[in-house]
Amino acid sequence: MKLNYFELLSPDPLYLDNVGGILSPKLVDISAIGYETYQYYLSIILMDAKKFMAIIGQSESYNLFSAEQKSLLNIFDLLTADAQSAILLQKVLNFFIKEDVVYSATENCFTVVDSTTDEQHIIGKITNENYYDVCDLICKRNCMKSQSDKDLSKAKNNKALEIMQKLQKGRDEREKLTKSDENMDIGNIVSAVAAKSLSLNILNIWDLTIYQLWDTFKRLSANSVYNIQSLSTAAWGNKDGHFDISSWYRNMELL
Repeated sequence: MKLNYFELLSPDPLYLDNVGGILSPKLVDISAIGYETYQYYLSIILMDAKKFMAIIGQSESYNLFSAEQKSLLNIFDLLTADAQSAILLQKVLNFFIKEDVVYSATENCFTVVDSTTDEQHIIGKITNENYYDVCDLICKRNCMKSQSDKDLSKAKNNKALEIMQKLQKGRDEREKLTKSDENMDIGNIVSAVAAKSLSLNILNIWDLTIYQLWDTFKRLSANSVYNIQSLSTAAWGNKDGHFDISSWYRNMELL
């Protein structure tokens, strides 16, 4: 689902056909469950078959699978194969979806129920067929790169499967080299944005969605660079023609 910048910034839920409203959680909502829990929920959304097998101690078995066997693994089926993990996924989906999400063991799916009226009614279902679409939209609404292309079961043929495997291998190698930056810790970003912004402060910043927070941080960072460059140009001129006076409103779409 391709979203425009306006939709990504919107605080309102974005509706996925036959599913429900996908939320961009506000900081106050994340604070209510705890940031570690929020990160844990995201890890479930980002989980693929390889990570799942590692968590349950079956990495060696997974590595012994053929490419075809790996392509048949679907994370939705793996997570719903056990009652406890199915209930965990239900809790995760309930956090990111406006309506009530309930797991149905008989249908092996999650029903999405609108409870805003006196009479509850089902407005959608989450199955192994649309689960990756749901995760894709959740990632976008949380200012994260989608992991939906890791689903090897979506490969149409052997050549497509080979390409997807190479892409996944490259991502895995990059993840190993990536080190966490303490400056990008969410608490530090909240503090920095609240202190730097002319309108936000440590009291009202909690009404921002997580996407709005990262967007504001990126915009403030870019504007700081713009201010330095504009002052330099005003003082020393713009001989090389490198200063772009319109750069302060350059499109900052994060995804």
